[in-house]
Amino acid sequence: MPLSDPGYEKASPDVTSARNSLAAHVRQELERAGIPAALLDMRTPASPPGAEIECDLGADAAGGVFVQWNAGQSLRDAAGESLMKQDLQAPAVKHNGAVGSAMCAAMVGILRSAGFQAVESEDDMRPFTVEVQGWSDPAS
Repeated sequence: MPLSDPGYEKASPDVTSARNSLAAHVRQELERAGIPAALLDMRTPASPPGAEIECDLGADAAGGVFVQWNAGQSLRDAAGESLMKQDLQAPAVKHNGAVGSAMCAAMVGILRSAGFQAVESEDDMRPFTVEVQGWSDPAS
């Protein structure tokens, strides 16, 4: 639901602040690991290759901090063209899915190592997406 939708309920200011802080920390840790990372910006139509961090500020169960992998533009274009033709078995579609799956697993491992509670999202609308549920300093 768009933020302007009358049925959309935004999380409380405390939850919003905590999610934004968590998203910024996720970005920092992924970049420390050498992974290009960017916060999702709804005003920018193109997503750069690398980790894309979404801070869903909804008050519902779907809200939270999520990370998905964006493959390079040429692979995304090839997969998109095949999907437009409804060719779900095209090599580019399969490869794009394999890349997304591998990078999801890698990012879960990297984030867990840095002290995050990170899992692969169970939301079928977010395939190959990391859900970051919290963080605790591993040095404590």
